[in-house]
Amino acid sequence: MANIRFTISTASDVQASIRMHAETAGMDVSAYMIAAAVAQMARDDAATAAFAALDARNRTALEDAADLPEADLPSFDALTTDNQALVHRVLASALGSDAASVA
Repeated sequence: MANIRFTISTASDVQASIRMHAETAGMDVSAYMIAAAVAQMARDDAATAAFAALDARNRTALEDAADLPEADLPSFDALTTDNQALVHRVLASALGSDAASVA
Protein backbone atom coordinates (compact mmCIF):
# COMPACT_ATOMS: atom_id res chain seq x y z
CA MET A 1 0.00 0.00 0.00
CA ALA A 2 1.35 3.41 -0.96
CA ASN A 3 1.95 6.01 1.73
CA ILE A 4 -0.16 9.14 1.59
CA ARG A 5 1.35 12.44 2.64
CA PHE A 6 -0.39 14.92 4.87
CA THR A 7 0.84 18.03 6.57
CA ILE A 8 0.54 19.14 10.18
CA SER A 9 1.23 22.56 11.59
CA THR A 10 3.05 23.25 14.85
CA ALA A 11 4.77 26.09 16.58
CA SER A 12 8.44 26.31 15.68
CA ASP A 13 9.59 25.33 19.18
CA VAL A 14 7.39 22.21 19.09
CA GLN A 15 8.73 21.33 15.65
CA ALA A 16 12.31 21.70 16.87
CA SER A 17 11.58 19.49 19.87
CA ILE A 18 10.00 16.82 17.67
CA ARG A 19 13.01 16.85 15.37
CA MET A 20 15.38 16.54 18.35
CA HIS A 21 13.42 13.65 19.86
CA ALA A 22 13.21 11.86 16.52
CA GLU A 23 16.94 12.22 16.00
CA THR A 24 17.65 10.97 19.53
CA ALA A 25 15.43 7.95 18.83
CA GLY A 26 17.34 7.33 15.59
CA MET A 27 14.23 7.94 13.49
CA ASP A 28 13.21 10.39 10.83
CA VAL A 29 10.43 12.81 11.75
CA SER A 30 7.75 10.93 9.78
CA ALA A 31 8.53 7.60 11.43
CA TYR A 32 8.70 9.25 14.83
CA MET A 33 5.36 11.02 14.39
CA ILE A 34 3.70 7.83 13.09
CA ALA A 35 5.04 5.85 16.04
CA ALA A 36 3.74 8.51 18.43
CA ALA A 37 0.32 8.57 16.74
CA VAL A 38 0.04 4.77 16.72
CA ALA A 39 0.97 4.65 20.42
CA GLN A 40 -1.64 7.30 21.25
CA MET A 41 -4.29 5.48 19.24
CA ALA A 42 -3.51 2.27 21.16
CA ARG A 43 -3.95 4.16 24.46
CA ASP A 44 -7.21 5.68 23.21
CA ASP A 45 -8.50 2.26 22.13
CA ALA A 46 -7.52 0.73 25.50
CA ALA A 47 -9.31 3.53 27.39
CA THR A 48 -12.39 3.15 25.20
CA ALA A 49 -12.43 -0.59 25.86
CA ALA A 50 -11.88 -0.11 29.60
CA PHE A 51 -14.79 2.30 29.89
CA ALA A 52 -17.15 0.67 27.37
CA ALA A 53 -19.30 -1.04 30.01
CA LEU A 54 -19.58 2.16 32.07
CA ASP A 55 -20.37 4.22 28.98
CA ALA A 56 -23.15 1.77 28.08
CA ARG A 57 -24.57 1.98 31.62
CA ASN A 58 -24.44 5.79 31.46
CA ARG A 59 -26.26 5.80 28.12
CA THR A 60 -28.94 3.50 29.54
CA ALA A 61 -29.30 5.64 32.67
CA LEU A 62 -29.67 8.80 30.58
CA GLU A 63 -32.28 7.14 28.39
CA ASP A 64 -34.17 5.91 31.47
CA ALA A 65 -33.96 9.34 33.11
CA ALA A 66 -35.46 10.99 30.03
CA ASP A 67 -38.76 9.27 30.84
CA LEU A 68 -38.87 10.47 34.46
CA PRO A 69 -41.34 13.25 35.16
CA GLU A 70 -39.91 16.48 36.48
CA ALA A 71 -40.46 16.90 40.19
CA ASP A 72 -42.33 19.94 41.42
CA LEU A 73 -40.00 22.30 43.21
CA PRO A 74 -41.02 23.28 46.73
CA SER A 75 -42.04 26.86 47.36
CA PHE A 76 -39.61 29.04 49.25
CA ASP A 77 -41.95 29.05 52.24
CA ALA A 78 -41.99 25.23 52.29
CA LEU A 79 -38.22 25.12 52.83
CA THR A 80 -36.75 24.72 56.28
CA THR A 81 -35.29 27.80 57.91
CA ASP A 82 -31.78 26.44 57.27
CA ASN A 83 -32.53 25.87 53.59
CA GLN A 84 -34.05 29.34 53.26
CA ALA A 85 -30.86 30.79 54.74
CA LEU A 86 -28.83 28.73 52.26
CA VAL A 87 -30.88 30.10 49.37
CA HIS A 88 -30.23 33.65 50.61
CA ARG A 89 -26.47 32.96 50.86
CA VAL A 90 -26.35 31.48 47.35
CA LEU A 91 -28.31 34.40 45.90
CA ALA A 92 -26.11 36.91 47.68
CA SER A 93 -23.02 35.18 46.36
CA ALA A 94 -24.31 34.83 42.80
CA LEU A 95 -26.19 38.09 42.42
CA GLY A 96 -24.61 40.32 45.02
CA SER A 97 -28.09 40.68 46.51
CA ASP A 98 -30.03 39.00 49.28
CA ALA A 99 -33.43 39.95 47.90
CA ALA A 100 -35.96 37.28 48.81
CA SER A 101 -38.14 38.42 45.93
CA VAL A 102 -35.66 36.81 43.55
CA ALA A 103 -36.22 33.42 45.17
